[in-house]
Amino acid sequence: MTERKSTWNQMAHTGAIGRMHIERIKPDSVWNNLETCKLTTVTAPSGYGKTTILKEWAAKTNLDVGWVSLGEEDIQRVAFWKKVIVHMPGLPEQERINLLDIIQSTSFSPTHFIATLCACLRTYQESGALIIDDFHLMTDSSELDELITFIEEMPDTYHIIVSGQSFSGVSLKRLLRHQQVLQITKQDLVFTTEELQHYIVTYLHREPSEEEVANIMQQTKGWPAGLQLVHMYEHLREDYTDLQFSNVTVARQLIQEIVYSLSENEQHYLLCSAVLNTMHIRLCDHLAGTRRGRVIIRRLKTQGLLVEGQEGTGWFSLNRHLRNYLREMLDMQDLIDVKELYKRASDWYETQQTLVMAIHYASKAGDQELLKRLIIKAAPSLLQEGRIAQLQEWISILPRKYMYQLELGIIYGWVVCFRFQPELAERQAHMMEEQLLRRELQLTEEEEKRYFTDVYTLKTFISILQDDAKSTLNNANKALVYSPITSRYFSHSFDYNRHDATILHSTIGGGGDLRSVYRLFESLAPKITKESVFSGYYNICLAEIAYEWGQPGKAKRHLDVALMIADLFGLPGLLVPVYLLKARLEIEQQGNAQAAKATLHALKDMLTTSNAPSDWFKKAEAARIQIAIQQKDENRIRNWLSLFVLQELPVQQKSLYEYVTLVHAYAALDERETALRYIKKLMPFVKFGGRISVEIDLLVTQAVLLYTEDKEAAFASLKQALRLSVDSKYLRTYWLGGETVRDMIEELIRLEEIPKKQIKYIEQILAYWSNDTQNQRLQSKLTKRELQLVYQLQLGKRNNEIAQELTLSLGTVKVYFHRIYDKLGVKNRKQAKEIAAGLDYSEIL
Repeated sequence: MTERKSTWNQMAHTGAIGRMHIERIKPDSVWNNLETCKLTTVTAPSGYGKTTILKEWAAKTNLDVGWVSLGEEDIQRVAFWKKVIVHMPGLPEQERINLLDIIQSTSFSPTHFIATLCACLRTYQESGALIIDDFHLMTDSSELDELITFIEEMPDTYHIIVSGQSFSGVSLKRLLRHQQVLQITKQDLVFTTEELQHYIVTYLHREPSEEEVANIMQQTKGWPAGLQLVHMYEHLREDYTDLQFSNVTVARQLIQEIVYSLSENEQHYLLCSAVLNTMHIRLCDHLAGTRRGRVIIRRLKTQGLLVEGQEGTGWFSLNRHLRNYLREMLDMQDLIDVKELYKRASDWYETQQTLVMAIHYASKAGDQELLKRLIIKAAPSLLQEGRIAQLQEWISILPRKYMYQLELGIIYGWVVCFRFQPELAERQAHMMEEQLLRRELQLTEEEEKRYFTDVYTLKTFISILQDDAKSTLNNANKALVYSPITSRYFSHSFDYNRHDATILHSTIGGGGDLRSVYRLFESLAPKITKESVFSGYYNICLAEIAYEWGQPGKAKRHLDVALMIADLFGLPGLLVPVYLLKARLEIEQQGNAQAAKATLHALKDMLTTSNAPSDWFKKAEAARIQIAIQQKDENRIRNWLSLFVLQELPVQQKSLYEYVTLVHAYAALDERETALRYIKKLMPFVKFGGRISVEIDLLVTQAVLLYTEDKEAAFASLKQALRLSVDSKYLRTYWLGGETVRDMIEELIRLEEIPKKQIKYIEQILAYWSNDTQNQRLQSKLTKRELQLVYQLQLGKRNNEIAQELTLSLGTVKVYFHRIYDKLGVKNRKQAKEIAAGLDYSEIL
């Protein structure tokens, strides 16, 4: 005990500042209550003297004290308890060995170990204290719970003191309830004004005024480490009236000592590296023009001035205070050209093919030509990854004149196109096209072909965003003239013998040739990058096709991928078709109008966030009216129609979706004449624009409207629609026409007015209304859980029995059945049971 006391007295000397010892524990201090509680927590940030004052307490107390300083290697369960046993005072050596054997055994049980340890302490009736320093390193909740269990079960004569920057994640309720916890915080550790004044008078032999003491107190906030600075100022100043202090000041003072301890070459190395945010030895060597990096880095690591990076092995960053200090030194000297350092960093990253970082440092260097070259080099991959905002930010750094140069001008056209500014993108593409057509640029034949391909691919994509099918196909054909392979800026990872623009000859671009598009897409499937803007368009096109062909499962798979990419990149031109299709599937396949409304509401929020033009908001509102049409919500339809007519848009490609919705709205209200008038108005425009899918939709709607009054005209309209759609196998467009379309087709068959080549196609359309297909369609609306409830219903079970079988509450079962009745289109349990008899339950059995 005497030997241990003398050790603590020696260690307590570290409580001195310089060579002056400061006694902190007074007779009325909270520290005198440590021996009354099982657990004491000492929590405060670094520099508050937790360790110092605990050593002072350990030197003064009559208890036998053990000390555990935790490190990163001690936070695992076995290592922690092993260290506790080794340093725990009062345990006989043999018992210590036995406990260590328990810890190290393969069948180690924390519960058994804690019980054995507590039994030992009770048996030998030892009193003592164990200090666990740097306890904030312990983060595992199970290990913390084990320690609290030990403290609760150990004898009252034993005390645990934990010290650290924080003490969270532990429940102390039981200990607090029995008043067995003493909590010491930084407020108990700060110096008082009297202590500060006593220190200056006694040890620094100064006579400060009250104002000077108050100034030091204000600057240090009672932080014990602040006295280190006061001690430094003793050798520099006669008074403390202008003392400026913060934690940073102490850190900078220490960093300055470290930097000036380095040789001149090492200081030069550090200054050159200070321009970097993240560092690598080879990169720093490249900047400094030396190979001394490993020696310097090793020294800085031992002094704790390096922070390991997350980029991988060998990457690190400087301590924040050291980096700021070095950058200030760099700004004050004239020997090192900072811009040249940035250029070297850019060159190094370019050789490593890390173009984003190369561009970052080129922009800091202010080298416009280097920045332009790197942007051109990185643009294809950045566009594919959807990093449009970052690319736009870099381009904006360059002077405006660069936007009119061919290659960067094309890239800028893509950027504004993806930011959904098609008019600006169209002007940019037109300027680039004129430059090429004037033949004033000194280009080789291969370069000229490549640039023409890029320009016309850009114009193709702009036409898609403007919903202009005719221009889409025209520009795609022009691009094919110059190159049978892909453009760099559209989907440069594809490798096939057709131009990218050809794949857009689909429902999203209005071309309507579904079968050829589907064949082409299937061949591209292995080559599509999963997370790119272009794979988003690829998947939404395939989802549209699967939806039209009545393949909801396949449509949903492609839609999920497109949805993920649309949310990731936030591009309006992709968000809108994806969310519109999602809402259609929810209302038509699942019968879930609320989910469809929520989807469209989310779309509006995202369009607002991305500052999309008003045209897209109009499309989203038109989609909400499509839901109202499905639900036969006449009030909502009429409200929308009154607003639409009030601000009637000119008939353009971009407003076509709203006009088609207008036709369906009037048809739903049984205002046939108005609907037919709009069809007649739209038809020439649709034919001229090559909008096959829209033309088929209008012809089918026209046939349904005419059927009761003019069968001959109705049949003519329907036959024209069938001629247009037979090759692409449009199905859902006819199904949405309802049973009137079925009756018309059956009548045409009786009249033998269906060509032989259309017979199989007609059978596919009619199969939708067969009993088997009807049951499949109803079943597709049910979730797996809902199908389980319907199966139990079909077995004749009551609600309480179903609730017990599926482990649900009775209220939940009732809510489920209310939703199921809506989806099946029935009003009561009897009707639902009749439909349940024809469903397939193999999926859940």
